[in-house]
This record gives sequence, C-alpha cells and structure tokens, in this order.
Amino acid sequence: MAAVPEPRDPGKGKVDFRRLCDIGIGGFILATLGCWFHCRYNYAKLRIQERLAREGIKNKIIYESAHLDPERKQISGSSSN
Repeated sequence: MAAVPEPRDPGKGKVDFRRLCDIGIGGFILATLGCWFHCRYNYAKLRIQERLAREGIKNKIIYESAHLDPERKQISGSSSN
C-alpha cells in the first residue's frame, strides 16, 4: 500500500513573501537612517570643533602682543610678585 500524504493546512508552514519583503525593506531603511544620523552628528560635531579652533586662532592673532592680550596681563601680574 502506498502512503497517502496528509493534506496540509494552507496557513501553516507557508512563508508570506510580501511580509518578508516588507521586513527587508524596513530593515534597510532603519540601517540607512541610522548611518545617516550618525554621520550627520559627527559632521556637526566636527564643524563646531573647527569653528572653535578658528575663533581661538583668530583671537590669538588679534590680541598677540597687544595691550588687550589676556595672557600678557597674567604674565606681567605674576612677575611683579
């Protein structure tokens, strides 16, 4: 006698292709946005650091050897003691 296969439940064991595609696309979007936000944050942090360095260099050039130089006041004040 030949074994007769049992009828399958149509919802059991079947992979929903559309759901898998939605999960894959959702994962791709989340990964892309995560990388994008990370890069934007680092870029903004780098711009702030560059701006602070430029302002510091600009102030150093402006106030170097001038009577308004804050470092000059500290040096002259400490040497008079």
